[in-house]
Amino acid sequence: MQLNQRMMKSLAAIAVIMSVMIMETNGQFKPVECCKSASIVKITSNITGFKLQRENPPCVKAVIFFTSEGEMCSHWREKWVMEKVRELRKLQGQQKMNSTVSTPLSTSSP
Repeated sequence: MQLNQRMMKSLAAIAVIMSVMIMETNGQFKPVECCKSASIVKITSNITGFKLQRENPPCVKAVIFFTSEGEMCSHWREKWVMEKVRELRKLQGQQKMNSTVSTPLSTSSP
């Protein structure tokens, strides 16, 4: 009888540990690589694109520019950063307008 109780306690402990591990990873995974700080220095290398990073500690809110030298984290409130993002979005819009691929306006079926 004592052996069964010990076994049940061990199984219960294992179940609790596994539950905690699953809950920690379920939708809560944070990328290892992110901007933990952001520069205010203007980037001089060729910028080919960007992505916005939301604040999610330890990651800070930033604009990640893709450059010929790799990804660079820039402070989102810098005037030059906002101007560059506007410029890149405008270029993206022009590329979409010049595209020969058509997309349906509606995905609903009759």
